[in-house]
Amino acid sequence: MKQNLPAPLFLLTGAISALLPLCSEAEGPFAPLEKLIAAAETNPKIPGGSVRVVEDQEIVFDHYFGTFSADSNFHWDDQTVVAIASISKSITATLVAVLVGEEIISFDDPIAKYLPEYGELKLATSGTTVRSPTIAECLSHTAGFTGGTISSLPRNSPVRRGDQADVARHIAEQGLAAQPGSKYAYSFRGYAAVARVIEVVTQQPIAEVLQTKLLDPLSMTETTFTPGVALSRRHPLFADRTEGRSDEDVAAQIERFRARSGSFVNVAGSLTSTPNDLQRFLQFHIDQGRVGDQQIVPPAVLAKLYETQPAAKKYGLGFSLRASGIVGHGGATGTTAQVDLESGRMLIIFTQAGAANARPLTARAIRIVFP
Repeated sequence: MKQNLPAPLFLLTGAISALLPLCSEAEGPFAPLEKLIAAAETNPKIPGGSVRVVEDQEIVFDHYFGTFSADSNFHWDDQTVVAIASISKSITATLVAVLVGEEIISFDDPIAKYLPEYGELKLATSGTTVRSPTIAECLSHTAGFTGGTISSLPRNSPVRRGDQADVARHIAEQGLAAQPGSKYAYSFRGYAAVARVIEVVTQQPIAEVLQTKLLDPLSMTETTFTPGVALSRRHPLFADRTEGRSDEDVAAQIERFRARSGSFVNVAGSLTSTPNDLQRFLQFHIDQGRVGDQQIVPPAVLAKLYETQPAAKKYGLGFSLRASGIVGHGGATGTTAQVDLESGRMLIIFTQAGAANARPLTARAIRIVFP
């Protein structure tokens, strides 16, 4: 599989012809994106970011602008590492597909098959006993859990202090808000349950399973739940705090932070990554689960991720579903990664401005690149 990383700011290739519908030829193929980015550069709510378009495995548009924050001296570039937030869900769901392809688990398996506490679930409002949700229902936000993200939890929540087993158990004890499969409610809880299932069946920590089963085969070397010193120095949320400090001092700071945070890994939203790594990830989906001459996931298994699930109108398993063949995900930090599985066109946008602040850039760029 051809990988052309990194690339110049504007690499114009024959693939550009596929992008001509974006505007008139007289303006140039990227004029709408350039205008959109120019507006973003003057928006005080978006200090900096990046926009990448890939066509037929070639980077045809790659633009970086601004700084890490309004008062930062660090400029955004192709080495910037960001918190991708809920794009993590797509990566986690793809890991599940790998394990399904290896016949270790099934999308239709009830969570209770591996976690007994999920065999005794009750509706929180009535106390009525309900069945266990399936892995697929957890990945599609139709498991019946209360909606919400970890950021909305109180500081003293057990989720903020426990490990994977503790959190999965706590979620089960809280009960369900709806019958499994009956209602869509966007939540980290189903992903936490699935992460614990993966640990049980593999007898390994979830971060290690993701690393060996998916990140390593795809050469996603800068995607991690736990960025170390080098990545933290290139991260908009941490770079200013590491400036002028020794590697040893920064490493100690990271360890203190992790000690306060507990060991739970939020597979629904806590990965960091780079445009290059996400390009590799999206290309993996275009290539139907293949890397070079190695078939990591059977195409039919991977395709399950893009099927609309009952009670989820525009959501599959870890992927938001747009017009025909366009799948991807956005993140609360102001990120998005979208791909047209038929044409091979990708759009990767990174900011750390927050989803609401970045929406004028992300939402409009999606409409431009995928008209």
